Parts: sequence; structure tokens; C-alpha cells
Amino acid sequence: MSDPVGQLVEFIDKNRLCLAFVQSAKKTKLNVLTSADKELSLPQGRVLLMTAGGGLAGRNRQALVERLREVEVRREGLAQDVDVAGLWELVAEEAEPLSLADLAGLAHSGPLEGDHLSATLRALFNERWHFKMAGEQFVPLSAEQLEQKQLQSQREDARREQVDAAVDYLRGLADNGPYPPAPDGLLDLLADLVVFEDDAPNLKRAKEIVALAELGGRKNVFDLLVRLGRFSPHENLPLLKDGVARAFDHAALAAAAQVDLEPALEDKTRRDLTDMHVFTIDGAFTTDFDDALSFEPEPGGGGVLGVHITDAGAVLAPDSPLDLEARGRGTSIYMPDDRIPMLPPSLSEDALSLRQDQLRPAISTLARLDADGQVLDYEIVRSVIRVARRITYDEADYLLDSDPRLKGMHAICQALKAARGRAGAYFLPLPEVIVGVDELGQVYVRRIDREGASREMVAETAILANWLAARHLRDHEAPCLYRRQSPPAEPFREGQPEDIYLHFSQRRLLNPADLTTKPGLHSSLGVDPYTQVTSPIRRYFDLIVQRQLGAVLAGRGPVYAKSRLKELAQEVDATVRRAGRARNMRQRYWLLRWLEARKGQELDALVMEPQMRRWSILLTDIMMLTSLPRGGGQPEFKPGQALRVVVEKADAFHEILRVRLA
Repeated sequence: MSDPVGQLVEFIDKNRLCLAFVQSAKKTKLNVLTSADKELSLPQGRVLLMTAGGGLAGRNRQALVERLREVEVRREGLAQDVDVAGLWELVAEEAEPLSLADLAGLAHSGPLEGDHLSATLRALFNERWHFKMAGEQFVPLSAEQLEQKQLQSQREDARREQVDAAVDYLRGLADNGPYPPAPDGLLDLLADLVVFEDDAPNLKRAKEIVALAELGGRKNVFDLLVRLGRFSPHENLPLLKDGVARAFDHAALAAAAQVDLEPALEDKTRRDLTDMHVFTIDGAFTTDFDDALSFEPEPGGGGVLGVHITDAGAVLAPDSPLDLEARGRGTSIYMPDDRIPMLPPSLSEDALSLRQDQLRPAISTLARLDADGQVLDYEIVRSVIRVARRITYDEADYLLDSDPRLKGMHAICQALKAARGRAGAYFLPLPEVIVGVDELGQVYVRRIDREGASREMVAETAILANWLAARHLRDHEAPCLYRRQSPPAEPFREGQPEDIYLHFSQRRLLNPADLTTKPGLHSSLGVDPYTQVTSPIRRYFDLIVQRQLGAVLAGRGPVYAKSRLKELAQEVDATVRRAGRARNMRQRYWLLRWLEARKGQELDALVMEPQMRRWSILLTDIMMLTSLPRGGGQPEFKPGQALRVVVEKADAFHEILRVRLA
């Protein structure tokens, strides 16, 4: 580059073409004065055009700036006469890089001066359609590239219009409704931002609208969507984020309506057990009954215990639309304020539910046990049953002493539990926290300290039926999805049933149960082998195992090969885990809502363990873990120590809980 001092230079600054006078130069930097009366240290590499200064040297600063502005105005005026599109038509077919001088020579007649070069540069810079810069040269776009650029510009214009319309709509909303219809797609855009946050599909546009409309943070956007009817006040955001379907589509509902029980009920190979006194024991609000019980006492103690499971596997064909629907859901989800069934309600609450006085196809496990809970013999049969009576947990507990069947069954179940204990099972009872929400959105929390006799009976009979089903499939060499659990690395310490700290802390020592096609020990239950087959209308894995069991009982080959079971286990396990996470997060949400109403109140807590800078504590009223600061003048605690803490802040939306020592 020749001596630049005293020359005019043009460069881009903040997406604008600027004109400046070079006052001095040092190595690779130029000290320039711009037409905006600013001095800059400009790297020479940023200079796009250098032209003669035209005798500007020696002028005072004010005169120099005025002269620069005159030159800039003149060059901008000349730039208006440059036909960039016409230039492109002249050179487009060549598709070769051209210098600024080449293009200026085509745009202007006569000798080229600095103003002509600058005007051509400015025209190209302002238009930015037909040419792209490549170093110091300009490359004409191809016709195809130009068309794509025009389409992109049209899309950007449309996007800009949408953003402007959205911002105008949001700014014009009154505090109270009724509200006018929102622009198409706006509420979905904002809902995605609330649900998916930084993973929202149109994050940039959503954030731009929120910022321009001055809506504020995520909670403000959520509250706005509640006002506009897009969300309910307690919308289940984690459920939406995980893509868990709440409703069934038309095809699934139509398929459910076509389900016919008659072929199964009229199957002469099924055993007619309709004369047996069969009853259900469930919660007062249960509507989907998948298991029923029976018990016939024998002289001298013991008796025949029956566990009867609705035979959904005989009615729902593998890979049918309903089966695929159930597989996609994996499990029914029970939450404090909602229930999402695995199968349409016309099946889970009616046709396949063991409702009182209704004939149903079932798979019945009939086990003859002695008074010590030892299985003397058993059989599993495909059956037809009729539930004679529906009993709630509370009713069963009340009738325990007066009803001989319930009394005898309870004694057998206690013996079964003791037998499992002798086989190595370990029992770590913890209070159960039941969370519910009424029609007004009020949260109620009930802590059940000890499992009632009826709940214990239902649990023991399910364990028995699952164990015997696993044995039957193993003994008949039919592939099965077993539940195995290896023993804990550390031995458990014995404690009193009410020792919450001991049982809670020792539960952490349990190894996770594996879903596998190889039979083995389930250490915490004390049985070998073990599977789950007792909830086929609530859990897809139970439905799979029930199909295998039903096929063996009917004398047919297995429905699934071992390799297919492994594929299904891998496919459905992730879905089941997602559903479990949604259930747990919803339980936590409503517990935090319950705590929001108790700010400043004291709660009982237990110290669990020290962490880096916190103490992990358990709020025993609701069995929720939280923490207290550690160190910094705070008192030291001992694991298992009882405390009283005060709720300082609870925020269900932001999942925040802070407590302090009372």
C-alpha cells in the first residue's frame, strides 16, 4: 500500500460504510478522522477503498469534518445512479470474480475517479443482493443463488411481520378478558418456550417476541398463557416436556370399542370358577381392577389362596393398534391431580376391569398353603370368574376379625411374609404419603405410618402370584422377563418398624432390580425367580409376561422369543422410566404447593447425612428430602438427629424449597 497519509479511506463499522481521512500511519494501523468527527485507530486490513484526499491535508478539524461530510453526501448521491441489477445481468454468465474497478468501469462512462469507485462500492454494499465480496473482489451470484436469496428475504420479511404482529398483540392485551384471538402460532410458540426453555424449537423468535413485548421471565409468560386459556393454572409442564400423551386418539378409542370378550368367555378350555367367592380389595377411588382374590380355609389351618388376574393378554393381540398404544405408554401414571391410563378407559375401567358381578376371562393362580405359609402345591389356569364383592382397604381392615375368609387369608399372608423373611427378604417399612388435590386446587396430604392388614394382604398375594408365574415359565422353559436383584454389599441392621432414619438410609443400600431374561434371586423380596404379571392393564411388561404364561397354559408355543423380549425390554424401559419421572415430579410439585401455604410454619425433620456444604435432611411429615447449610457458624448435627425446621421459601413452579433451623 502506498503512503496512506492524507488519503480518504472507506471501511465497514457496525454494518455501515464509513468515510475517513488518514491523519497518520504506524505499522499496520491508521489514525483516522471520520465524517462523524471521531478519531479511530483503524487496522489497514479493514480498508475497502482508498482514494485521493483531494487537498484536504492541512485543514483544521472542523473544516476537515465538514469537507468529509460533503464528499460522503456526493458519493451517496452517485451511488443512487448505479444499477446493480443491470451490472449483474452484464456479468452473471461469466461467474468470475471482478474487481471494484471493473464494475465501476461498467457502471460509469468516462475516466474513473475516486467518487466513481466509492459510489459503486456503496451501491454494492447497500444493495447486497446480486454480488458477494470475496476479499477485494466481487463475485456475481448465480440465478439459482439469487432466487434462493430472494426466497430467504421473503421468509425473513414474513417472519418480521409475524414478530411485529405478535408484539403488537401482546402489548395491546388488557389486564382482564375477554381477549381477542391471538395471531396464528403465537400461543404455541410461547408454550414451547415455557415447556422446553432453551431447547424450544423456535427459541430465537420466541425470545425476541418476549423481549420486545417486555413480558418478563418464564413465570410471567406462563401466567399470561393461563390468562389466555392456553395452560391451566397448574399445567403439568414436565409431562408436556417428556411428550407423554394424556388423551387417546380416535383410532385407539375406536379399536377399544371393538374389543369383544365373548370368544374368551366361551372358550371351553377355560376353567369355570364362577362358583368361587372372588373379591377385590382396592382403594375407595379405584376404577381399574386388574386383580381379585379368593381364599378357602382348610381344617387345621392353611387353605387355598386364589389370585385372579384379568386376562388382557388373551384379548389384546400382540402388535395390534391397541397393543402398540399400550407399548408407547408403557404404564399407567397415577398422580395427585390426574391419572393417565395405559389402555383406553373403556377397557381399563370396564371391559378388562374385574368389576363386581361381571363375567371376565382371567388367569387364576390357586395355591394350597399350610399354616406356615409353605406352598404345598399350586396350579395356574385360564379361567372365567365373576367378582362377588368389591371391598375397599378400610372395609377389609374393619371386617378382618368377623369375616372368616379375610381372617384366614390374613393369617396365611403373615405366614407368607415370615417365610420370605426366613428366605432372606428384608423389610424396610416407611410411612406412605398420599397427596391429593380437590376440585378447588386445594392440596391435602395424608401420612400412613404403617401398612394396614388389607394392603399387606394385597402385596403378599401379588408377590406369591408373580413368583409362581416365574417358576411356571422357568420350569416350562418359556422365555420370560424376570426381575432380579442382587443382595446389598453391606448387611442390613435390624431396627424398630418406626425407625424412619434407619429404614430410609438403608434403602439406599439396595441394588436396583434388573429386567432380564435369566431367572434369579430377587433379594429384597426373598424369592427366586420373580417376575411381574399381576397388572396387565396397568403395566406393559406385565401384559407381555401374561401373554407368555397364557400361551404355555393353553399348550401353545411362546408368543415371544427370548431375543424379542430383550428388544421390548430395552424399548419400553425408557418409556416406563419417563413415566415414573413424570409421576415423581408431579408429586413433588403438589407437595411444594402444600409447603407454599405453610411458609413460616415449623415441621419435623431428621438429619440424614453430611454433604459438601449442606446437611441432607428429611421432612418426615411429607417424606421429602431437602437440606440445611453446613459450616459457617451453623451447628453440627448427627445423622438420625431429630430437628424442627421452619419453611422459609417454597416455590412449586421454580422447584425451590428453603428451610432454616427453628
